[in-house]
Amino acid sequence: MRTHLSVTDKYVLKVTGLLMGTSAVFAWYGETRLDMCLSIYIIEVLVINQVSVSLSSRARECTDRVGYVLVACFAVIVIAAMVRIITG
Repeated sequence: MRTHLSVTDKYVLKVTGLLMGTSAVFAWYGETRLDMCLSIYIIEVLVINQVSVSLSSRARECTDRVGYVLVACFAVIVIAAMVRIITG
């Protein structure tokens, strides 16, 4: 039986802990804007991906792919907000 966590396990715990903590803060303050919540979540995951330099090359490739998808989602959210502002 393993008694220590692998680097990947620690990464998953960091990401889930951060997202759960942020969700608790959003719930505490009654935040209801989905676009703002998703933007914060995306930024947090991207920051954790950049800080986690000790991942293996395979794990780094996977987190990079996820990062590309998250950046695209963030761009869609920003563009939708800009269109909403411009069109009134």
